[in-house]
Amino acid sequence: MRIPAGVRRMFRLPRSRERIARELDDEVRFHVEMRTKALRERGYQEEQAHTEALRRFGDVDDLRDYCVSMEVKRMHRAHVRERMESAVQDLRFALRQFRKAPGFALIATLTLALGVGSTTAIFSVVDGVVLRPLPFAHPEQMVQLWGLDAKGRQLSFADPTFDAVASTTHSYAAVAELSQNGMSIVDNGEVVRVLATAVSKQFFDVLQVKPVIGRLFAPEEQQLGAPMAVVISHGLWVRQFGSSPRAIGSTLTSGNSPMTVIGVLPAGQELPAGTDVWYAREIFERNTSYTAHNWRVIGRVRGGVTIGAANRDLSMTLKRLHETLGEATWTFDGKAVGLRDQIIGHIKPLLLLLLSASGVLLLIACANVANLLIARMAVRESEIAVRVAIGAGRGRLIQQLLIEASLLSAVGCAGGLLLALGGMKVLLALRPALIPRVGELRIDWIVLAFAILVSAGTAIALGLVAAWRGTRGDLRAALAQSQRTQGGGGASYRIRGSLVVVQLAMTVVLLIGAGLLARSFVELMTIDPGFRTHGVIVANLAFDAGDGAGRIARRTQYVDEIVARARALPGVTAVGVSDAEPFAGGSSNGEFIELSAAQASLTPQDLQKDLERMMRDKAHTGYATYRLASGDYFRALRIPLVSGRLFDDTDRPGAPEVAIINASLAKKQWPGSDPLGKVIEFGNIDGDLTPMTVVGVVGDTREEELAADPQPAIYVCDRQRPGNGPEVNVVIATSGGPPVSAAARQAFRQVRADVPMRFSTVDEIIARSVASQRFMLLLVGVFGGVALLLATLGVYSVISYLVAQRGREIGIRVALGARASDIERLVVSQGVALALIGAVVGGVAAFASTRVLTALLYSVSATDPVAFGGVLVMLCVIALVASYLPARRASRLEPMDALRSG
Repeated sequence: MRIPAGVRRMFRLPRSRERIARELDDEVRFHVEMRTKALRERGYQEEQAHTEALRRFGDVDDLRDYCVSMEVKRMHRAHVRERMESAVQDLRFALRQFRKAPGFALIATLTLALGVGSTTAIFSVVDGVVLRPLPFAHPEQMVQLWGLDAKGRQLSFADPTFDAVASTTHSYAAVAELSQNGMSIVDNGEVVRVLATAVSKQFFDVLQVKPVIGRLFAPEEQQLGAPMAVVISHGLWVRQFGSSPRAIGSTLTSGNSPMTVIGVLPAGQELPAGTDVWYAREIFERNTSYTAHNWRVIGRVRGGVTIGAANRDLSMTLKRLHETLGEATWTFDGKAVGLRDQIIGHIKPLLLLLLSASGVLLLIACANVANLLIARMAVRESEIAVRVAIGAGRGRLIQQLLIEASLLSAVGCAGGLLLALGGMKVLLALRPALIPRVGELRIDWIVLAFAILVSAGTAIALGLVAAWRGTRGDLRAALAQSQRTQGGGGASYRIRGSLVVVQLAMTVVLLIGAGLLARSFVELMTIDPGFRTHGVIVANLAFDAGDGAGRIARRTQYVDEIVARARALPGVTAVGVSDAEPFAGGSSNGEFIELSAAQASLTPQDLQKDLERMMRDKAHTGYATYRLASGDYFRALRIPLVSGRLFDDTDRPGAPEVAIINASLAKKQWPGSDPLGKVIEFGNIDGDLTPMTVVGVVGDTREEELAADPQPAIYVCDRQRPGNGPEVNVVIATSGGPPVSAAARQAFRQVRADVPMRFSTVDEIIARSVASQRFMLLLVGVFGGVALLLATLGVYSVISYLVAQRGREIGIRVALGARASDIERLVVSQGVALALIGAVVGGVAAFASTRVLTALLYSVSATDPVAFGGVLVMLCVIALVASYLPARRASRLEPMDALRSG
């Protein structure tokens, strides 16, 4: 085999395989001849002696091939040793170079650490949330099922609708109902609130999980009225029982209801997320109404069946059901969504956008380091020229420069991983509720491999840039240049200027994105929610469903005592009660009926008989949010009364029932007429069909989402319809003095210590409601700020480089009478020119890319001229400042010093 000359030069093989073979042939022939001669002296004939000599040495061809192979291996081992020794030498040389220039090494590694760290931190979240499959067997088969109403909006399932799907569809191996709610349990003597989920029979078949200890539900535990058995999460098992096997068979207490623990699920397999307790849905009665949409439904598609086929199967089943029942069901159609897509669908675009932003920041960091390396190569041209002159090969120079870049990248990678660890903790602390699957986030081998891959790619790219710049010139030109200036040639300035333009352009994209989000956030926070936000505290009180007979009466008595105690606190001006905390999404909604005078006189039993027909009369039905409130609720939040009256002491149990509506409902349902005195029926929400008379109209409020328009709402009196929901919210208005949360908590505990409570100011509640917008703004703003810092350093370094390069020229200009302002104008114009080019390129790129932010913006266009103009002006001003500093230094050069140094 002939080794190409180029390969021999690369590996420094002194001899080809053929030459080695020829040399070994001569050696073997010599030994054969000597052996033949010795045999002839011992009396052998010529031919016999030659044959015996060959037999002594074996097959000559095999011997030759063996010797050739051994020699080649020896040469390669020697070459590897030589390469390792040269690599160690280059590594030591690189360390010496960095010790001589610690500022360069520190800035370069910190810059890379910022880029690698931010990208790795965001990738770790993307990997844990978006890329990693759900921690269940065959997660691709798991789906969430939805009903669709006439307008295509998603609906949860009613019990009979679920029964129809479970019995009719054939694409699903298992389907299950579930509903998550709060539950109070005693934990180490303290009443705490945990999330509990009621699940139907096939729930664990959908998940395909096995308990760590214990078992799952037995058939007799999934019967109406059966004693409550529960499966608990791994986290609750650790907290409550210290991971003891004795947990199985023990009892948890929730209110007055004992619950027997029968099993513990593996860690990380909680569904829905955050659930600590699972209990059988079948121990409670099923609701026979097709319009009581109370249950989420998940399923597992059969093996070999696609999600698309399962989707069509569900759709046909629900369409046939609606054709059969007509207006008795509000479910017109259905769809099946992959469970992972359902869980991460709302956050996936946001995370991918953040990953793109961090990638842009990494590119800016790489461009900045490349700029530094090019400047360093320009200064080292004479050194490299001398090394070439004394015999250093181009390959050896490339190896040395690649090792220097790799060393920078390795240190930057290590620093980036530390930043990623801290950054991921900060990310989760900023908005854990926004990010699903938080418990699965970690720096694992995939994230580590990603960081190493990014660092390796960065090292290779930077090393090639340095090698190209350091070895592209010839010896004579480099030595001649070194005599004239230490700054490098004009080509270096053009290359570095181009890199700065790229940095500036990418920085503009990030800053304009941050500017749009900031403008949107400011617009969002200036929205009037329609109620008082300062000096108001909301006490959220949680109750359990299993409180036994007389639960409503006991809860009403408890709330009355709580309200009385709150009113007695110093500084309290008003105390109201509601069933939903603002922006918590806890309100119910549905269709109500406007009754005629004749219908209003009917008893609830008579209304029930004719209810279906009345619901079909769309001219006298409407859609609204159902909220429970007391009269002082409106006073505490300063919700204005538009007309009529608020609830008062005459609205007591047994009196004619009344309701208050908001202005949006009055305008939509009774445009141009007075809604006061209208009679409505809203019993499909709480089962009470008693007619209610509208006695007041209040102003609109934004209590679902700050950016959403006010929705039509009906308020019912808490005294007449106390409700049976899991929560009561006590709204406490204060005069603005010292906080009363601690005093209120102590007073409420004295009434009943087994009710979990949470206190929040309305300001805190609003802040939580806009946390996702603040989270996005903060991250993109941080990325943009870091990018701006790097771009500013890039402009400063290029202009400083220009001053060093043109030192002789500046000295001549000064010697010929140029004023300091002339020199400053000359230098600053270079930086401003770079900034203008970068601003134009970045503005065009931002115009094309910021449209992806449209869904995150409120009342601001993706091409908002204020954001674009503000960022471009700010960038030019900063570039002007970054250019002025070296320009000012250049204007103070003494002519003789400049000429002498030039």
